[in-house]
Amino acid sequence: MPSLNPAKCKVGDVVLFYEYNLVGVGQGLVKGLKTLTILPAVVSVARGGSTAFRGAANANHAAIITGIEGRRVFSMVHATNSGVQSVDIDTFLLGASGTLQLFRQKGQFDFAAEAGKVGATWAMAAEERPGGMPYATSKAFCSVLQGPGFGSGAKQRAAFYRQSKDRQGGPADLANMRDGRSKAMFCSMFVIACYQAVMSDMYCEQMLALDAKHTSPMYLDGYFKNSQHWERVDGT
Repeated sequence: MPSLNPAKCKVGDVVLFYEYNLVGVGQGLVKGLKTLTILPAVVSVARGGSTAFRGAANANHAAIITGIEGRRVFSMVHATNSGVQSVDIDTFLLGASGTLQLFRQKGQFDFAAEAGKVGATWAMAAEERPGGMPYATSKAFCSVLQGPGFGSGAKQRAAFYRQSKDRQGGPADLANMRDGRSKAMFCSMFVIACYQAVMSDMYCEQMLALDAKHTSPMYLDGYFKNSQHWERVDGT
């Protein structure tokens, strides 16, 4: 069973999972994730892409660490088909198969703690229905078919995340509010949104120039591995 050592982790670290099967511990990840482990590589080759294809094709889930206090509080937030949830990491990993990798923002400007705080805030209404942030199944599937670059649409979405960084339950436009819920997201979209919520466009351009809505876990893996602003960390 893979594990993470809280002494080697920090709030805001991003956890990417590879060939992870979490159904056994009741997380109920959307079945479409199995497709997302293969389809992104095919699409990337068809486009002639390079960075995305260097990402691991078996990357199928992402989460952000939001709390570390010894073994009493060691939590992360992630998007599942049950919505965005805050979970105890040790309990979450029990009975799980696959591998994981920890990625950490590096450099002079550190947004990790703020991003972790946003993740925790957006998960606060996750247990309530309506009012929580649901899983975006269609967005997750279509993320591999769209361009993940930080263009005008991505910048508009990043501005929306910044406006909503302190809103319990996550970002919500007027239509979402009428429906009594927050904006739907999938796993890698959620992680990116947490960081972009605390970054100006200038810093996004430098450190996380991605369209959250169109970035699959595999593409995020490739981006991290090829960015000077992120590093792989041994979290075991």
